[in-house]
Amino acid sequence: MIHTKAFKITFISFMLTLVYILELINRAMPLRVPWGMSIDFVAVPILLIFFILGIKYGIISSLGMLLILTIIGYGGIIGAIMKTSTTISMIVVLAVFLPWIKSEFSYKSRIKYSLAAILALLTRCGVACLLNYYFALPLFFKMPIEQLIELFFFGSIYGFIAYVSLMNITQGIVDLVLSWITVFEIVRRIIRV
Repeated sequence: MIHTKAFKITFISFMLTLVYILELINRAMPLRVPWGMSIDFVAVPILLIFFILGIKYGIISSLGMLLILTIIGYGGIIGAIMKTSTTISMIVVLAVFLPWIKSEFSYKSRIKYSLAAILALLTRCGVACLLNYYFALPLFFKMPIEQLIELFFFGSIYGFIAYVSLMNITQGIVDLVLSWITVFEIVRRIIRV
């Protein structure tokens, strides 16, 4: 049933609708941490698509998320590009490890998944640092990055890297843990019954 075209279209449509709803909830009641970052659950449906249907559909649905976030997202096109880029970076890293931990449901092993997730988080941090440095922050604040580092990060590139990494590790853990629990703890138990 999972391999039928009708299931894939319906499932992806439902998940993208969930992306839309989760972004509306995030806009209405943002869950903000003290340093200003908004924790959201928008990428969780995309990771669910990846886990259930594979990398091709995970990346295609990420582009759907990009469109949705561009239209209604808190950060506009800049936020949409950042969210999509960091999500795709995690999907690609997890997909590389897919053959290593393949089973009936991929990533069943908590230890193997944790190792793949750590590498996915590190990749996400690298992508986020590069995009924030060269694209997002200068464009969003309309200031050169050197001035932003001086203003917000005590003049330290290490402060910038630490801050961006902390934000992305936090969000990445939320995305990876919730999607893993949903697929491999909840769905697996339902299928066994």
